[in-house]
Amino acid sequence: MDTSDLVTVICIAYNHEAWIEETLESVKAQDYYAKKLIIVDNGSTDGTAEKIKNWVEKSSGLLSVETIYHTEMQPYCRLFNQVLANVDSHYLVDLSGDDVLYPDHLYASILELRMAPYAAFVFSDAYILDQRGEVKTFYKRDNGGDLIEEIELSNLYETLIHKNLICSPTVVFNTAILRKEGGYDESLFYEDFDIQIRLARNHPVVFSDHIGVLKRKHAKSMSSRQYQIYHSKMLPSTVKVCSKIQGMNIYPEENKALKKRVLYELKHALWSANFEPARELVGIGENLGMKGIRFWFYKIWATKSWDISWLYLQLT
Repeated sequence: MDTSDLVTVICIAYNHEAWIEETLESVKAQDYYAKKLIIVDNGSTDGTAEKIKNWVEKSSGLLSVETIYHTEMQPYCRLFNQVLANVDSHYLVDLSGDDVLYPDHLYASILELRMAPYAAFVFSDAYILDQRGEVKTFYKRDNGGDLIEEIELSNLYETLIHKNLICSPTVVFNTAILRKEGGYDESLFYEDFDIQIRLARNHPVVFSDHIGVLKRKHAKSMSSRQYQIYHSKMLPSTVKVCSKIQGMNIYPEENKALKKRVLYELKHALWSANFEPARELVGIGENLGMKGIRFWFYKIWATKSWDISWLYLQLT
C-alpha cells in the first residue's frame, strides 16, 4: 500500500462500551480505501476491551487492524505519542471511542490536504449530540445547509487563542508535520487546544466544508469535565498552554487575544472554585499588563478564594 495515500486512524477507548462498536464500524465504512486502524483500550474497567476483541474477530472484515490493550489507564498524550512513533502513513486521525465518522469524512478531508501539501491539518464540521438526544451542527448553518459565517483561516493562530473555532474530532493531520512538531505535549492532561495552537503558529491549515463526525457530549466525556469544581484536571493544562502562547506571541493583537482567553478561563476557574489555576491565570494576566475593573475584581476573588461553586453547578 502506498503510504502517500494511507491514513491511519488511532482509536483510543476508555470505558466506551456503549459506543465502541459503532465507532469502529464507522471507520470500516469509510469510502476511502487506503486506511488502517489502530485500536487502543486504555485500561477500561467496563466491557470495552471485550467488545473490541469481538468486533475485530467477527466484524473487521478486510480492514487492516492492530490492537493494543492496557491493564491500567495511561496518560492520554503520552499514549498517543507512543502509537504515533510507529505510524507510517501520510495522514492521521485521532478518534475517540465514543465518536463516529461519516462515510465520506476521510475522502473529503484528504482531498483538501492533497491540494494543500504544506498544511498541518484539515478540519470540518460535525454534528454534536448532547445528553438530551438533541443534535446540532458545530458551525451555524442556514436551512439550506450552507454555513452562515465563512470560516476565516487567514489569521487562525490569533483566532484560536481566544476562541474555540475547531471541533477537534474532525481533524485529519499531516503525520510528518505533527511528528516534526513533537506530537502532543505529554505534560498536558488534554491535547487539542495546545496542538492546534502550535501547528497554526508555524503551518497553514485548511477547512473542508462537510459534516464529517458525530461527536457525543455526555457526562463521561472529557469536555463535560473541563470546569469540574475544586479539582479540574483540565484547567492546569489550560494554564500551561496560555503560558506557552505568551512565549509564542509576536504581535500586540495576539496578546490582546490571549487577554480575552485569560479572562474567560479565569472566570470559569473562579466560579468552579479552582483557585490555584485561577491565581496562575492572574499571574499571566499581570505579565500581559492586564487592567480594568473586571480583572481587578477577579484578582481579589482569587486572593480571597470566595467559594460560590454551588451556584456554578446550578447555572451549568
